[in-house]
Amino acid sequence: MTSIRIEGRGAWLLTAILLLGFVLRVAYALGQPTLEQYTGATGGDSSGYLANGAGFFSGKEHGWIRDIPFYNSNLKPAPLYVIFVGVFQVFLPDHEAIIAIRLVQCLASIATVYLAFRLASIIAGKERAGLIAASLLALHPAFVAEPAQIGTETLYIFFLALGLWLYVEYIAGLVAGWRRQRIGAASVLALSAAAFGLATLTRGVSALFPVVLLLHLILLSRRQVLRGWRSRALLLLIVYAAVVSTWTVYNLVSWNRFIIVSDQMMGALWRGAERNDGAPEHNDRLLLEGVEVNTPPGCVVDCKYNHATETYVSKIAAIVSADPRGYLVLRVEELAYSILQPYGTTPFGDISVVGAGRHWLFEDRSLQGFAQVLQIEGFAIKLMFWVFHYVGIGFGLLGMVWTRRPWVMAAPLTAFLAYTVAVHFFLLALPRYLFPVELVWIVFAAIALGELFERRARRL
Repeated sequence: MTSIRIEGRGAWLLTAILLLGFVLRVAYALGQPTLEQYTGATGGDSSGYLANGAGFFSGKEHGWIRDIPFYNSNLKPAPLYVIFVGVFQVFLPDHEAIIAIRLVQCLASIATVYLAFRLASIIAGKERAGLIAASLLALHPAFVAEPAQIGTETLYIFFLALGLWLYVEYIAGLVAGWRRQRIGAASVLALSAAAFGLATLTRGVSALFPVVLLLHLILLSRRQVLRGWRSRALLLLIVYAAVVSTWTVYNLVSWNRFIIVSDQMMGALWRGAERNDGAPEHNDRLLLEGVEVNTPPGCVVDCKYNHATETYVSKIAAIVSADPRGYLVLRVEELAYSILQPYGTTPFGDISVVGAGRHWLFEDRSLQGFAQVLQIEGFAIKLMFWVFHYVGIGFGLLGMVWTRRPWVMAAPLTAFLAYTVAVHFFLLALPRYLFPVELVWIVFAAIALGELFERRARRL
């Protein structure tokens, strides 16, 4: 691996940061309710993951768990998180299983903090940038709270961070000529591809990201950083495809069903075009309204989706052709909101701190009104969400500008950010779906802050 080493005071500081971040995550996770919030449809996606996870290991094709149906022959989301939560439910009672899931997610989250340290250190070539990145991510309220949720975010971000770190290590090794490395270049690249494959099996939106890395390898070859890019690209794609195809093979053998990762992409495209989408039941009615679907007798709504993927296509085509300008405006507005709105503030109160602050600034401006803003439920913690989010974006943009020289190693992170934003211009965009790019913002913000500290120190 790279020559970045952390010793002495830096090692103790990193250990303290990781320990503090882990304690904060566990403390928050253990204080959250378990079963009562995951029973029935009111539990949202979390209830669905738990029910499908338990159902996956039930040995049945179809059934009900906590008033939620599961269909193993027609599992819609990417499978890895479903399997992950299902394993714990096999060996533990429901209450203990949820606690165990949260604790493992806390470990995955703090491992992501360490990977952010490595990424920032390698790209900047300085330990200080890595320590700042670790500090920001360890204390970031969204990353502290997220492991307590039954959702794909924590696991997905961990696999992405692992894949990006291994890939950046591979590029750093190329620059250094892979001298005195403990592991070969091909092995690091293969492990990176496997990590990206696991990320895609956790959330299918990253399915085409390795193609972006392929373009990066071609660019490295043209800049004389890499020789024989074709063999490296082939290795990356073969390993990635081998990991992702495991779900395809399983479905073909077990259910005679062909699927690549997930069949939710067309639904996300449709919801990205539809202004009136909402709860799943409402979407079902809206999607099938006025559409003739040729299905076998006795087929239910879930089955209709399998036999009528053209429904999504016809609906999207009708919306876009009827008002193309309105479609583009909707996509820009939704994407901008999802980037600018911090993810994770909802559990801390329904009233918007920014909305209340804007109302006071432009319409009130009284001391009493200001006091009321300060008394909003969850004001302090929500303010922290906004501060960390915009420190990340603001200094992250600055860090991207300052990494123009080590662009070879910084480009994969920038590419992931651009890829995610570009994909969600077409797919449904929510702050939750754009949350993974927060990792990239934080890494670049740490690089910028480290550079600012050094410049100030030199002036003094």
